[in-house]
Amino acid sequence: MCSGRTLRETVLESSPILALLNQSFVSSWSLVKELEELRSNKENEFYSKLADMHLEKYNFPVEMIICLPNGTVIHHINANYFLDITSMKPEDVESSIFSFSTNFEDPSTATYLQFLKEGLQRAKPYLQT
Repeated sequence: MCSGRTLRETVLESSPILALLNQSFVSSWSLVKELEELRSNKENEFYSKLADMHLEKYNFPVEMIICLPNGTVIHHINANYFLDITSMKPEDVESSIFSFSTNFEDPSTATYLQFLKEGLQRAKPYLQT
């Protein structure tokens, strides 16, 4: 089973990952309990709706979510699934979204970088002015 700690001690220590996160994302963590409290707060409908959008995509134990500034979720992956596919041999991975790169020794770093890049691609139509 994967935890936030596992992610922080692996892919989130990678210089290329940190560079992309710092350049293109507002990276944050939310606890399910906090999102549930926000969702039930009827005094602030905006935050309640944001929390609801993220909880709809959540699966135990950790869900990595990429969303637009308005909170719309455009890409997500469960951490357990992420670890499952990164432990497979590259030829056994079905989805081209999570392909392996020869630039990294660690398949989880390559896969997480691909996840972030896919999120950026999915966001482009929404962010163009």
